[in-house]
Amino acid sequence: MTTAHGKVELRGVRRLTSAFAWMGGLAVLGALFGSGVGPLHYPVSVLALLVVATWVVWPDSDSWWVALAEGVIAVSAFVVLPGPQPVIGFLFGVTVRRSMRGGTARFPLKAVPAVLGYLAGFGAAFAFDLHGKPVGLDSIVGSTMPLVGLVIGSMALYLTVRASQIADAAHRTLAAVVHASPVGLVLLDGEGVPRMHNERASTLLDWVEPGPVPCPHGYDITRCVQGCRTAGHEPVEVRVDHSDGTSAVVALHQTPVEQEQTLVAAVDVSSRTLREDVLRTRSERDELTGLAGRAHFLHLVERALPDGGGTVGLLVIDLDQFKEINDTEGHEAGDLYLMTAADRIRAAVGPRATAARIGGDEFAVLAPAHDVKECLALGQRLLDALAEPSSPFGYELVIRASVGVAVSESGAATADLLRDADTAMYVAKREGGARFRLFHPEMGEQVLARQRDKTDLRAAIDDGQLVLHYQPIVDLATSRVTGAEALVRWQRPGHGLLGPMDFIGLAEETGLIVPLGGRVLADACEQAVRWYEQGRTVGVTVNVSTRQLSTSGFLDTLDHVLTDTGLRPSGLTIEVTESVWADEVAMQALMQIRETGVRVALDDFGTGYSSLSYLQRYPFDIVKIDKSFTAELGESGRTAGVVRCIIDLTEVLGANAVAEGIETPAQAEWLRRAGCGFAQGYLFGKPDVAENWDEQPSVVWAAKRT
Repeated sequence: MTTAHGKVELRGVRRLTSAFAWMGGLAVLGALFGSGVGPLHYPVSVLALLVVATWVVWPDSDSWWVALAEGVIAVSAFVVLPGPQPVIGFLFGVTVRRSMRGGTARFPLKAVPAVLGYLAGFGAAFAFDLHGKPVGLDSIVGSTMPLVGLVIGSMALYLTVRASQIADAAHRTLAAVVHASPVGLVLLDGEGVPRMHNERASTLLDWVEPGPVPCPHGYDITRCVQGCRTAGHEPVEVRVDHSDGTSAVVALHQTPVEQEQTLVAAVDVSSRTLREDVLRTRSERDELTGLAGRAHFLHLVERALPDGGGTVGLLVIDLDQFKEINDTEGHEAGDLYLMTAADRIRAAVGPRATAARIGGDEFAVLAPAHDVKECLALGQRLLDALAEPSSPFGYELVIRASVGVAVSESGAATADLLRDADTAMYVAKREGGARFRLFHPEMGEQVLARQRDKTDLRAAIDDGQLVLHYQPIVDLATSRVTGAEALVRWQRPGHGLLGPMDFIGLAEETGLIVPLGGRVLADACEQAVRWYEQGRTVGVTVNVSTRQLSTSGFLDTLDHVLTDTGLRPSGLTIEVTESVWADEVAMQALMQIRETGVRVALDDFGTGYSSLSYLQRYPFDIVKIDKSFTAELGESGRTAGVVRCIIDLTEVLGANAVAEGIETPAQAEWLRRAGCGFAQGYLFGKPDVAENWDEQPSVVWAAKRT
């Protein structure tokens, strides 16, 4: 609006100055034509006519020949005419016109010829007394002062015009910048009415016609009771719904300007807001299951814990079968298993509680305003929901879980509540899983004791507190010792010598079975090499857990042990239980071990999940008959028949049978006659340290035969 008004005013001034210039030119022409005829009258008149015509026909033309012609007219007219007044009028018209239309090179330079022409004419008239009048001070002042006023006035007008032109150019540049700006700009008056705005503002604010600028608290930012218009340097953000169905988040920054006006800058921050929402969701939500993440969940627990009065329940859920699913079916199946569990947990907790995934296969539920009874009911609902049969892997699957329940007391800390629920969950898992337990203080003492046992066992592995006892394996045909089973004991300070039943379960539970088993394997192989060096051909049998076999580094560990000790693979037997058949990874590792020349024995055959198809598909070198069968030999004909069947089956499969738990010569003789090749038990010797073996006069145990 300001630019258009300025252009109108400048155009009017230009018209007035042009009219004045024409009047000055016509005045000179009239004076020339009315003053008579002389040698210069005709050419000067023609030249003046051409110049005036040029002003009229080409008002913006400003060539140097016109400027020189104006100078010639000024000097000639001063000489020809009887007085300087017409020349002064012409000179005023020339300079004023140029000051309005000229640039920096046009006015100051191209106005010089006319001014110099006037001075030259005045000097000639004075020198030659061309007008025939006495020249005095008054005539000099009367002729030069108008020139001085002309120069000053024209220069002032020129500078004014140039300032107006510069301001107009700056305004046009500013308008172009504002129009092209990616930032929406709105100038509000004191009443909040938009006075100026760019197209970007119309787009961002979805204006068809300029209207109020919205804010997060209402339709008009100027009437916001929260003070958005006076928010200072802090922008406010508002969501704008567009007529095309889309929406955008716009940040509005307000800056006061003069005359009680406010400049509002609007920026589209939708992309940034979207990224922030994604990051916030990632920080608050578990990416796989969509449940609350650990950090966000702990924050919710902290906020929910009351300072006084009321209760908050916390349930920790650990899936009992996740490792087996993950190992046997693969990581994609493990993810599906976790997502299935998460969906069931989410459905079971309902709107009053919040479910979260706080670890690999560990979930938690925050139950505000739940007492003990309600928390226990929620624990049962969780178990029931998880246990619903489904077939995500092509076979029926029931999700088993161990749930620990803790209910806060007044002033309880987040860490304490989580620790208590975790302790109760740990107890539920130790009791076999698929159950929930409510925390009570005695549980904490049990867990602390369990933690001490774990710490001491780790130290025992590192400090050499593990002791190997060896029980002989005897050839029943010759009574000669052909092998020895390595059985680990723990010489625990302050507790005496502990058998495997006292700590192997802990080792399996905590993962210490892997380093423990590695230590037993290395020590047993070293002992076998020492016996071979003494001339004794006694191989060693080492029990290996399914968890050891399923670790990716077990084959490398075995290879290193055989290489470092120098034991031939045939001198080592790896013994496993039937539970290995449930772990495909462990079974594949076991078959790879057998291909190296190390023998493989199946322990406690007939007591677990025996399958003839497994025996046929995965061959074993040795099948061990459990002592529960051999103990009843001679007492039950059915038992004897079962043992005989196992011996015959072993022979058919090309393996050797080893009977365990032999305590009487009668048992040994029966087995020998039934075709069993090997046996071990107290009849041939109790497990003992290798040093006591060295004290024996022979490696032959005489078994009395009946």
